[in-house]
Amino acid sequence: MILVLDTMGLGPAIGEARNKGARVLFTDVKGVEDYVVRALLDVDVEAMNHNAELVAKLWDQTKHCRVTSPQGTDVSFELMPRKSIVGDGALTEDGEVDFYPCTQVSIAPVEETINGMIVIDASDSVQGVIDTPYSFIMKKGVITAVEGGEEADIMRGWLESLNDEKIYRLCHFSVGLNPQAGISGNMTEDERKLAAVDFGFGSQDPKFGGTVGPCPYHEDIMLATPTIYLDGKEMSGGGKLNPEMGFEELRKYLGGHHQ
Repeated sequence: MILVLDTMGLGPAIGEARNKGARVLFTDVKGVEDYVVRALLDVDVEAMNHNAELVAKLWDQTKHCRVTSPQGTDVSFELMPRKSIVGDGALTEDGEVDFYPCTQVSIAPVEETINGMIVIDASDSVQGVIDTPYSFIMKKGVITAVEGGEEADIMRGWLESLNDEKIYRLCHFSVGLNPQAGISGNMTEDERKLAAVDFGFGSQDPKFGGTVGPCPYHEDIMLATPTIYLDGKEMSGGGKLNPEMGFEELRKYLGGHHQ
């Protein structure tokens, strides 16, 4: 196993190591040390991972997924026949990569079916926490416009500076499941916020089975409290999972007691 605290310049080396069977666990605790402790010790991990397995099962059976948000997100895409990946922080297979602390579920939507508008209202991996939401216009899985104010201008400039068409392509859709996570600007925490959505762009892990493939760059954008619909049925919204679908309530622990 390889524990990676800083990914700078390690992409090719990590890829080679994974091809030889190395298991890679990423973490970045700088500035979120308190969260990292709470995310492990103050969470019902068994219930959280039960919910993750249920999300994966539902997604694997979903034809049409739609994501909306109070800020204006309205994007839809197909999931079948793609398969979900549960990021539970446990390395159980050779060549596996995961993130610590857990938990998150991810899938690669069928790229050419991704259309609509994504409003980034929480954070992104380029700028950190977002003060003023901005938007990506998506057509057939590709960002065709970046709209908004100063933060949109910064993102647009960053994308253009890479001179790589793959960074405009949506490569994964993920939902967080840890009730201790919030939005800090550190993706180790943000991506695992309960019922928050992360869309990734650029380099795509081969295990997703998508068509984007690898590239030197990757970015993530966060939506704090979106609503996810699976074939028209609400799976989550307002920061909560829908109990009518069988999800367990994820209560926080304080000093060994439920909150």
